[in-house]
Amino acid sequence: MELVWDRYCFKKTDNQIERLPSEENEKFESAEKNKKLYCNSCKNYITELNSAIVINGEHTHIFSNPAGYTYTINCFQSAPGCLTIGNSADEHTWFNGYAWQIAVCHSCKEHLGWLFSNDHQFYALIADRLRLE
Repeated sequence: MELVWDRYCFKKTDNQIERLPSEENEKFESAEKNKKLYCNSCKNYITELNSAIVINGEHTHIFSNPAGYTYTINCFQSAPGCLTIGNSADEHTWFNGYAWQIAVCHSCKEHLGWLFSNDHQFYALIADRLRLE
């Protein structure tokens, strides 16, 4: 299964995302490894593509919350541009065994996703609230 973000292609592996070979990817190889993702609202740095991870067999997930809002999220091992707010909750979690907290942009406070944690943690960031540069 291919996971596509903008013009960059990835394939699933056990614990990481690897780029698929292509002329375009080879051409931009060194620059792409450190491509950054920014808040769509204020352009604050959030994370990097090389922080992308696979959770439950996928990097990208589509979930709905109890209020009926549907989100396409991508998972990252870190998101230094995010700030977590509120207490951790395990009710209505999308990832069994993980509690969640809301993650917002450190700069403008736009809701960007969630931090999921147990013994390990990862960020699930809303795809259309980030931009690749």
